[in-house]
Amino acid sequence: MSHPITPEAAQARIDRIQALYREWKHLLPELEAAQEQWQHAMRLMREMSDFYDREYMPLHQAIENGLPVSLATEGEYSIMSEDALWNAFQQQYDLSWAWLRAATHELDPQNRFHFDPTATDE
Repeated sequence: MSHPITPEAAQARIDRIQALYREWKHLLPELEAAQEQWQHAMRLMREMSDFYDREYMPLHQAIENGLPVSLATEGEYSIMSEDALWNAFQQQYDLSWAWLRAATHELDPQNRFHFDPTATDE
């Protein structure tokens, strides 16, 4: 048996969903900017990966053999250390999978609409 909705309950629910929509509209530009930042970050990673694949070892060997270069940084690890780039690649990999899993979860038709299967119209 369905219960009649009261004006107060209806108004409270409308106000709640309106507030959620308002928050969504506020977040949307930030989410779009985050997508642009992600794409920028992937361009950075591609360039670092190309460096690692093609130039890192010869440069590392040259430095080991006495090439006079400065490896000073602004506080971050040097890219010529054993693990700095490798760790960055792993962080990118882990974060990529996390974003993909989150997006896939939201796109999955089983999760698209959150119906309560126990609800009835009686």
